[in-house]
Amino acid sequence: MKLPAMLAGTTAGLLLAGFAGAQGPATPPPQPSTTQSAPDAALLGRHTMTGEVTSVTPDKGRLLVKTPEGRMLLHFPAATLQNVKKGDSVTVELALKDNGPAPKTK
Repeated sequence: MKLPAMLAGTTAGLLLAGFAGAQGPATPPPQPSTTQSAPDAALLGRHTMTGEVTSVTPDKGRLLVKTPEGRMLLHFPAATLQNVKKGDSVTVELALKDNGPAPKTK
């Protein structure tokens, strides 16, 4: 369960950075997920994709992006998506870190 949360947090942070650069000077973006980012050395790989926003539901924090690699449903803090519109071009960066085996639940 930690891996999807970390991927979402990393993606949110990287996507926010892309939006901030594209929009010019503005208020600082909201902080991404509270999940700690791993040092670059601990990451197994990074992948960058550019795609088109096919659906955005800001109140639910959902973003559907169509990329050459396929469609992705992403989740972000609601405030992050207020200026994102259907048809916008976005770049998504993903990073993968293996946290080891999931803890066993009783």
